[in-house]
Amino acid sequence: MMNRSTRRHFQGQLGAALAGGSWILPMACQAPAEESASGSGESAARPACDFQASFMTWDFPNPGSTEKHDIPYGNMARIQVDAMIDVIDDSSGESDRFVLIQPCRTERVYKEDRLFQIPSGEYRVIYSLEQHRSMGKAMTFQGRVSKGSPVKDNFRSLVIDVVTFPKTRVLQTPAEVNEATGANHPLVGRTEIKDPQLPLRYVIEYPIKTMNFMPKDNSYQIDTGPLLVPDFDLEANSAIDRLEMAHVAFNHKLPNLAEFILRKPTPVTDDSGKELCQILHYSKVRVDSARNTLLAGMA
Repeated sequence: MMNRSTRRHFQGQLGAALAGGSWILPMACQAPAEESASGSGESAARPACDFQASFMTWDFPNPGSTEKHDIPYGNMARIQVDAMIDVIDDSSGESDRFVLIQPCRTERVYKEDRLFQIPSGEYRVIYSLEQHRSMGKAMTFQGRVSKGSPVKDNFRSLVIDVVTFPKTRVLQTPAEVNEATGANHPLVGRTEIKDPQLPLRYVIEYPIKTMNFMPKDNSYQIDTGPLLVPDFDLEANSAIDRLEMAHVAFNHKLPNLAEFILRKPTPVTDDSGKELCQILHYSKVRVDSARNTLLAGMA
């Protein structure tokens, strides 16, 4: 059986027919999951994302300048999806999806030498079909938080392909988590949290890159990232501007909690306590009530 693929596509005027370039889908409209080896209900409502096979692809036009790049026809880039988040409005039933792409270093595309830009930066971006927002910054914080901007103003087209495993097994017990981990099955986490002030839910999906486990007593603890979480302290009207990068941890003793460590401007001080600068570092810990679901991708 082939993997399921969900393609969201913005291209020129086609985007206007898709709610301004974005598909806004009620969660109930998601395709049903493959029958799980164990588990049922809402946590098994849709199959797990195969992140290694899921990509964002954009088509960028010729900028009219060759100072940095040699792209007379423009350029296309396919970049792996690192994590995704669905923002669901419970008052309307609508949802929108944002993906975080894998990082790369800033480069001079198709030049004959000196391909990496100096000073080097990180290219890491959040995308929906309507908006994109840069999360790749210098190591030092420059005092300004990035904002989202329209996809249509920068790209000829943008495609988000989310591929899922042929079968998804919901891991319902610590013993099943240990068994799947020991068997080296691909593991995916799905964490759902609620906004404390707005009628919004967030379903965060991410590959589990680090899993601590001990089969003798069926202990386990997830420690993985980066992923996308809402930063409830940010004041912004747009959903994309309220997102921040974070890592998540939870274990068999805390099944209904998720501990996040968010990337925030963090002071660097000398021995006297004088602040020298601020760097972007994972330094703000927040614990949320959560519904954590662990999934195994099955061939």
